[in-house]
Amino acid sequence: MIEYKKCVLKFGGSVIANPDSIIQVADVIKNISNEYKVMAVVVSAMGKTTNNLDALAHNVAANPDKRELDALLATGEMQSAALMAMRLNAIGVPARSYNAMQTGITTDNNFGNAKIEHTDCMCVNPLYGVPVVAGFQGVTQYGDITTLGREGSDITAVTLTGMLCADFCWFFKDGGGIYDKNPSNPDARLFREISYTKMLELMRENKTHVLHKWSVELARTCRMPLFVSGIDDIHNGTWIKKLVHPKVR
Repeated sequence: MIEYKKCVLKFGGSVIANPDSIIQVADVIKNISNEYKVMAVVVSAMGKTTNNLDALAHNVAANPDKRELDALLATGEMQSAALMAMRLNAIGVPARSYNAMQTGITTDNNFGNAKIEHTDCMCVNPLYGVPVVAGFQGVTQYGDITTLGREGSDITAVTLTGMLCADFCWFFKDGGGIYDKNPSNPDARLFREISYTKMLELMRENKTHVLHKWSVELARTCRMPLFVSGIDDIHNGTWIKKLVHPKVR
C-alpha cells in the first residue's frame, strides 16, 4: 500500500467562518504537521465574505466592471491567508501568506472565470514556513488579478499539490466526506473510497457539490489522490482516486 507523506491542505469558507474557526483550524494544521509534511495550506474566504463583497460591488455599480470586481472579490481570500498565517506563527508554526501576485499561478484574462495557463513552483517557498495561499485567484501576464469562478479555491489547491509534488490534496469541508445521498438523510452512506469517474457522476446527478468539478477533473488527469473530511473528525472521510478492479493486474 502506498504511504502518503506530503500533502496540501485546503480549508473551505464554512470551515473558517470566523476568528474562532481560524484558531481551531490552526491547531488542526499544527497537529497534522506532526504526522505529514504539509507542503502548503490553501484557504477560501471566510464564511459569506465573497457574497458580501459581491453585494457591496453591486451597491455602487449596477453592472460592475469585471476586472475591478475580481480585484475586490480576491481580497476575501487574502484576508483568510494573512489571518491564518498570523495564527500559525503565534502557536509556533512558521508560516507565510501568499496572494495571487506571489503564488505564480498565471491565468488568461477571462475575469470571473479565469483558466490557469502557467504555474511557477519557485514562487512558493516552504523554507520561509508553511505557505498559506489565498485560493480562488490568479494573475494575468499583465499583472491583473483574476478569479477562477465560485469554489475556485479547490482548483488552486489541486494545482498547488501538483506544483509542489505533494502526495495528495486534503480538503476540509463542512459536512465531511462524500455520501451517496444528502448527508442529512438517515440512510446516507459515506464512501470510504470512490473513483474519480464515480465522483464526477455524482456531481452530474447533483447528489454532491462538495468539490469544484474542474478540481476533480484535474486530479483525475494527474492521478492525484484527494481526501475529503470534516474538521472535527479529520481521519473519517473519503478518498477520491483511481480504483483498480481486483481482477485487473
